[in-house]
Amino acid sequence: MSSSSNWPASSWQPSDQEAIRQCLGLPATVPCLAAIAKAMADLERQHPSGVLSARALLDAVALIDQQLLSPAADQEKAIQKQSNSRPIAGSVAATGDAPLQKADVITYDTSLLREETETTYATPSSAATALLNQRRRYSDQLLLLLPNLNSWMQFTAATLRLGSVSLQRG
Repeated sequence: MSSSSNWPASSWQPSDQEAIRQCLGLPATVPCLAAIAKAMADLERQHPSGVLSARALLDAVALIDQQLLSPAADQEKAIQKQSNSRPIAGSVAATGDAPLQKADVITYDTSLLREETETTYATPSSAATALLNQRRRYSDQLLLLLPNLNSWMQFTAATLRLGSVSLQRG
């Protein structure tokens, strides 16, 4: 079987191992890759139709990753600021009777006649956040199909909390 089109529909593709590793954020170490290969073989042997589900989840995660790499214009506008500066209503500055400069009247402070407001709008859930949440749900579903990789997820999370990568001897 030299090309991927000759693979049975319920079988893993050559690129699926790397897709699983990236989807779950696992390290590219020999023991981890061996664990992924074993989990893939176990799923194919015990539940062949589960391979189709896993591959569908991997395709969905790949599509989300593409969308996250090319953000839309509305994703960039998650936070907006609007500023206004105008004379205070009812003041002499609003009627146009105020001096034009502070130098005109030394004791007259024209900055007191202006009102400045700044409003910040934030969307609580941007499209990128929704995509990341959906990606996490797909990863969690993949872990249900490949439960032997849970220990690798815990190891990776613990390593990230420590802030360093420890070396393993295989």
